[in-house]
Amino acid sequence: MKGISRYSFIVMALTFFMIKKSYTQELLPIVKSNVSEVTIIESNEVKTNWHLDAKVKPDIYMTGKNIKSKKLKLITDIDSIQVDLKRGEKFDFVVLLNGKDSCFTRFESPRIIDFSKKQFPEKHDTIPFELTAFNNIRVKSVLNKKDTIYLTFDTGAFGFFLTKKAIGEYFTPSNGTQLTMEDINNATFQIEDIEWNHQQIYPIETTGHFTEGMLGWNMFDGKVLEIDYDNHIMIAHTKRPEISKEYAEFKMEFMKEHFCIDIEMEEESQKYMNRYLFDSGYQRAVMLDDDLLKSSNFPKESLPVINETIMKNSRNEEIPIITVLGDKFHFGKYILKNVPSQINSYNKPSGFTTHILGNEVLKRFNTILDFQENIVYLKPSKYYHVDYTELKGKS
Repeated sequence: MKGISRYSFIVMALTFFMIKKSYTQELLPIVKSNVSEVTIIESNEVKTNWHLDAKVKPDIYMTGKNIKSKKLKLITDIDSIQVDLKRGEKFDFVVLLNGKDSCFTRFESPRIIDFSKKQFPEKHDTIPFELTAFNNIRVKSVLNKKDTIYLTFDTGAFGFFLTKKAIGEYFTPSNGTQLTMEDINNATFQIEDIEWNHQQIYPIETTGHFTEGMLGWNMFDGKVLEIDYDNHIMIAHTKRPEISKEYAEFKMEFMKEHFCIDIEMEEESQKYMNRYLFDSGYQRAVMLDDDLLKSSNFPKESLPVINETIMKNSRNEEIPIITVLGDKFHFGKYILKNVPSQINSYNKPSGFTTHILGNEVLKRFNTILDFQENIVYLKPSKYYHVDYTELKGKS
């Protein structure tokens, strides 16, 4: 390079890089905060308490599955920022904490997975399951290539969960003294021919009866999962099979770690369309959100009360529940009548406002969960007309 020494060129290049980096950071949007605990709201509903950390660069908030776009908003005590994040996008900004600490923050969409475009030849893995007396989908798995362990397949969950008791039984502390999160953050699970490596395990207090943990729907993301209640098998397809016209079709709505479908509840000849969380881990039929009933002007006083009880969630919290008899639930061209439905006025177990479909209803439909086109398909199974547990023995 004529007229410039190699050393001088390197110094100039580094100086340019540092100036460019500094200039890029200065161009980032700045949000001010006097508190380290702020709030992130996704899709106008799902709230997350977010701790600002100037040491992590960037500190990443990962959205739920983003099909088209997600509205995201960060709110501090004195400021806010909002963005419409498209699928596959990232958005960087700075939260200036107490006027001095720059907290580099990123909103990010997870990558979209589609095994039909990457798996050759196509695979159709069959997983046998037991439908327990408590309506759990119970599958046999192998933990860390050595221990047999039974899990509940829970479409209302995300990732792998084990009870604290199971963690204590199957994991040995790496330091020989006390079990740490690092000891359980690199697990391997295998179910039939499907293997998941480097998995984080989330500890929970309780899980489905006769199981020691749960696996969530995202373990099959990018595939098409068929749940055949007639034959007690699940089939994970890398390419969508032919789907008959017998199936009713419902679009998935993703809310952070969950997915929902819209169905109609009918009462006094009036139909009410609402969102329902698709939750095979919930053992009952339907849970109705009291706030959603009120906002829909639903005449809940006309519903006959058939039971009052206390439920416990996975955190072992007690939830008072009133069970009523729902007149009709419309699943497209299929209608379920006289469905026992719990009214929840205590909390939001999913973190946002939604009704919930449990497996005492879901088992009545052979199901296809298309996580490529993000559609749920339902058609009646052999359980379609069986008595509901809470109605047995009642007139």
